Amino acid sequence: MPKPAGGPPPDARTSTLRYRVPFYDTDGMQVVHHANYVRYLELARVHYLEEHGLPYAVFVREGLHFAVTHCEVSYLRAARFDDRLEVTCWLDRVRGATIGLSYRIERAGECVARARTEHGMVDLDGRPRRIPRVQREALAELASTGTSDGE
Repeated sequence: MPKPAGGPPPDARTSTLRYRVPFYDTDGMQVVHHANYVRYLELARVHYLEEHGLPYAVFVREGLHFAVTHCEVSYLRAARFDDRLEVTCWLDRVRGATIGLSYRIERAGECVARARTEHGMVDLDGRPRRIPRVQREALAELASTGTSDGE
């Protein structure tokens, strides 16, 4: 699995979710607890699909889900209460039953974290399923083909 990218490649179709950190996302060290970043990735992923005409709710209505099979986060700087974060997401891989996405989380233009997730399509019983052809083709059109030059 590729490492989290420094930023989207030039051909990437991105989506950016803006998120203001609430107090309850912070921990005893007064920084965003590391587990909350994974939640930010999910919010950004669902936002990405919606923004590009593939609402996650459509998959759910068909009894399908993208189960997280791998998640990797590089924490670069601490985010804190009331920070305004921007979570940029892009699709970088589509296969028959799996997709891969990359993320960059910024605060005022400064990279706070980079991440990457892999997902496998499953039905409601957790059995692997191929992504339906129409959605798979639409996702493939969104997927970047280039590589990032890093930070």
